[in-house]
Amino acid sequence: MLEERNESQADSTIGRAKLGYINDRAEFDGRLVNTISLDQERAPLIRFAFEQYATDRYSVWQLAGLLSDMGLTSRGPRDRPTRPVSTSAVAKILRDPYYTGMLPYKGELYAGRHPALVTQETFEVCQAILDRRNRRGDRDFIHFHYLKGLLYCGLCRTEGRTRRLVYSQSQGNGGVYEYWVCSGKTRDGCRLPSLRMEEIEMAVAAEVVREGLTPGDIAVMRVQLQETADEMQAQDQRVKEALRSELRKLEGQEERLIELAADGAVSTPKLREKLNDITLKKRVIAEKLTHTIERLTAGAERAAAQLDLLERPGPLYRNAEGNVRRDLISGLFERFVVTVDEDGSPALSSQRTVVNGAVHELNRRNHARNTPAKTKKASRDSAEGSLTSSLQANSLSEGWNIHDMVGVTGFEPAASSSRTTRATKLRHTPWPTL
Repeated sequence: MLEERNESQADSTIGRAKLGYINDRAEFDGRLVNTISLDQERAPLIRFAFEQYATDRYSVWQLAGLLSDMGLTSRGPRDRPTRPVSTSAVAKILRDPYYTGMLPYKGELYAGRHPALVTQETFEVCQAILDRRNRRGDRDFIHFHYLKGLLYCGLCRTEGRTRRLVYSQSQGNGGVYEYWVCSGKTRDGCRLPSLRMEEIEMAVAAEVVREGLTPGDIAVMRVQLQETADEMQAQDQRVKEALRSELRKLEGQEERLIELAADGAVSTPKLREKLNDITLKKRVIAEKLTHTIERLTAGAERAAAQLDLLERPGPLYRNAEGNVRRDLISGLFERFVVTVDEDGSPALSSQRTVVNGAVHELNRRNHARNTPAKTKKASRDSAEGSLTSSLQANSLSEGWNIHDMVGVTGFEPAASSSRTTRATKLRHTPWPTL
């Protein structure tokens, strides 16, 4: 039974290698055998695709365009020219567990002999994003604008619907005019008027500027960040020991299953299912054991980068190109809800990202601790901001906790901002300044 699981058919790639790999010949035990090796030209781009999609900043369509610009092409026959990889092909790649080092065989997954291009953890993040977008109908449109996907209709929201604003272009006597229109205008009869592009852009610019923090506030948080990073690195050994303990338990379960299989006490389908589950869990733990320190370091670096961004967000945004502005906005906000004032001008309310909201919440707590009238509350906030409470009480909807996301004590996600920016106030100030 277990011999079936270890047969060459179950852990070897049959046929042509997938994109990112090549069919190769290598010497084993003094003889040449067929094997799979990394395609040195395409493998880094496939890995890049998974890593970028896991950031949740790109659609599959945008990612396919980016990969095309970077030179990723299909691997066609020698007598045919290679072509850019299509959007549908990129979608299939993101869904394929082969790139984690696993190999599907007769409906089951086995550890393949080929090298993995992406970690199991990154692959699972991509699957969650793909599933969520399929449920929500997050499609790409013909035109691209750096605010696309971030603007939501406030009128539809008050009526219990979730509708985005769609970027639209129209031809006129004076040239091309750009607008944002609610996607529910035709379907649901939404009354939100078409909003001019420049007014929305200026309102967003004002929101970006208002996120800035004072140099003094940032200096205090940098000290807190370093202290917490040091504390968490000291905790790393305890985390690793817990992971090793869990790994030993899984190995014990695996041994017991093998014994039951030898006695014929477990049916073959059920045995394979349980062994597959244990194999995947062991892979995840092995990756965490390898990357625990890297994750803590990356979390601290992410928080430090957020502080850099909040030091002078206005000038950064003003001088950036469209794609870079998209990245800046995505580092600050999850979305903007758009309504209109009585005079018909757009007004935005913003929802911060988890990390940005955590930074502002920590800043608020720091100010509360330094306010004499709130001494008692500051003491309670200090307790809530401890390392233990941050790790135990701050699980996020995606299943990550604050330790994974930021690595900073007291960085709890803030509630959606209720601030409103009136675009009409900015008509004579093209770019707000700090």
